Amino acid sequence: VRDWWARYPYTCLEQQASKAIGMADGRQWQSIVARLPTYLDADGLAYYFPPQGGSADRGSDTLSAYLLAAAHEAARLSPEFALPPEAREPLVRGLIAFVEGRIERDFWSPMAGKGGDLEMRKLAAIEALSRYGKAQARWLTSLSIAPNQWPTHAVIDWLNILKRMPDLPQRAQRLQEATQILQARLSYQGSKLVFSTEQGDAWWWLMQNGDVNSARLMLAVLDDPA
Repeated sequence: VRDWWARYPYTCLEQQASKAIGMADGRQWQSIVARLPTYLDADGLAYYFPPQGGSADRGSDTLSAYLLAAAHEAARLSPEFALPPEAREPLVRGLIAFVEGRIERDFWSPMAGKGGDLEMRKLAAIEALSRYGKAQARWLTSLSIAPNQWPTHAVIDWLNILKRMPDLPQRAQRLQEATQILQARLSYQGSKLVFSTEQGDAWWWLMQNGDVNSARLMLAVLDDPA
């Protein structure tokens, strides 16, 4: 893994952050954190590349949620990867505004005309915010809670939200349902464990696919003996 990352040539903000975390390179991570303000729009959401000229506010909710979640996971192994408040709070503020509908981010998506991806993006934002104690139960009332119809990455987001928000209505029942859905989607192909829904889980424009789901599911259930 370290050799693969060492040869990795790409340089958008997500790719830089992923490389620093993947190589456990605290110095590189701190460099990214120091430059993070130059990647943020006026609402606090992150661009993949520093904005040029007078472009409109087009920071990405998806990227912002990823940065918060990845830093939170990495900090569990090494505190140096925690985002300091001055770097974290703009992202948190931007995602809260996005979830509450006070700002909008409309990007091209293959799901246009198929129900869109806004609810999945809001789930990812709520999941990231839940890691920092910033998620609110009332936000979920605006979403159609139908995990059996969701792509796997959204079910994992939902599982994490339920685990971190003990006061949600019907929490125990919903936790059991989400767990059963994920278990039902697991399928053995020879010696490989995959998701039976993998073809439909390749939401690449949101940085999601079967491999990402496998890694995220392992992280989500590390503390679950079952």
